[in-house]
Amino acid sequence: MTSPRAVPAYEVRLARPGEESAICAVCRAGFTASSRGLLSPARIERQADEYYNPARVRGEILTAADSSSWQGYVVAVSEAGEVLGAAGGGVLDHAVGHVYVLYLDLGLRGRGIGTALLDFVTDQQRSAGATEQWVSVTEGNDLGIPFYLARGFIQRERVPFTFADDGTVEAHSLRMSRAI
Repeated sequence: MTSPRAVPAYEVRLARPGEESAICAVCRAGFTASSRGLLSPARIERQADEYYNPARVRGEILTAADSSSWQGYVVAVSEAGEVLGAAGGGVLDHAVGHVYVLYLDLGLRGRGIGTALLDFVTDQQRSAGATEQWVSVTEGNDLGIPFYLARGFIQRERVPFTFADDGTVEAHSLRMSRAI
């Protein structure tokens, strides 16, 4: 685990082109740490390669305003330009917001950056008419589950998340929601 470090001054805003590699680094490290022991190393690597590659993230930055279903990457950025954390979500069915991603520098956990990112995404979703917010977290994720529970999310269901090559369930997701 990364040791805690001092929290630099930062702002939370929509991501900009050119920040995709830093977003990928933060998300990849967070996904790897939160999935360790829950998913196979090969699955972690495949999913990180799929979701957190600079070309994909750049495309998601550039198309953020195209639809409310993806409202763009939100970043916490230090005064020096370092991406400290990233989040993103969207609104489906006009009233249901979804948090798709939220990771931050592991050495900065517990210092308010994750909450600031979630608050920004929540405000985006409220502005688009959402009254409810959902997130899926891998069962056993001791980094994510307590964070969401502390912010009023309630576990609603447990669903298969990934499957092994033989068709068996490798891991489950906990689907959690809250009113916003």
